[in-house]
Amino acid sequence: MATRAELEAFVRGEASYLAQKCVIGYCRVKTMQDYEKLLTEAAFRDGLEACRWEAYAGTLADTLILVEGLLRPAGEPARQQVADSLAAFYAPLLGDVPAHRTDWNDAIAAFDERFSRTRQEPPAHPRNVTDGTAKVIYRLAPIHPRLKGEDLEVVRGDLRLHAVAMHASMLKRFRREALLRELTA
Repeated sequence: MATRAELEAFVRGEASYLAQKCVIGYCRVKTMQDYEKLLTEAAFRDGLEACRWEAYAGTLADTLILVEGLLRPAGEPARQQVADSLAAFYAPLLGDVPAHRTDWNDAIAAFDERFSRTRQEPPAHPRNVTDGTAKVIYRLAPIHPRLKGEDLEVVRGDLRLHAVAMHASMLKRFRREALLRELTA
């Protein structure tokens, strides 16, 4: 992968996959055979959809943080240009505002604050990037709280596993120098 367009497609696809896989996987495991039946109920479908969108806002931020850490050049001003270029991906990649929201302003502001902090820190290990998103999924999954128990660790572990796999994919697929040229152009 060597172009900005390919990078955007990768980020969108990986963030979508990560959110969808973790939210639906968790809900399927918790509801077992009742999952298909629950999909016929509007409250469950709406809750599932809201959880998936909020998880996507988180996994999109997580993915961009990992990409920035991997591509981060050593010197200025390239480091600043790359980070600014990647930060500009977030709002457009969020896409349309889902039915449960009026806008994405709070998610964008939270991303901007988080990204401005993480770009100043050493690159994060993939297993340490998704904890906030895990909390969102755990909190919003349309499963009764008494059934969730201590499942935050399960959600966290699932997200971490997929983040590590995504990072490994980045290491194999990214043509770093070509991407840096694209992001600093």
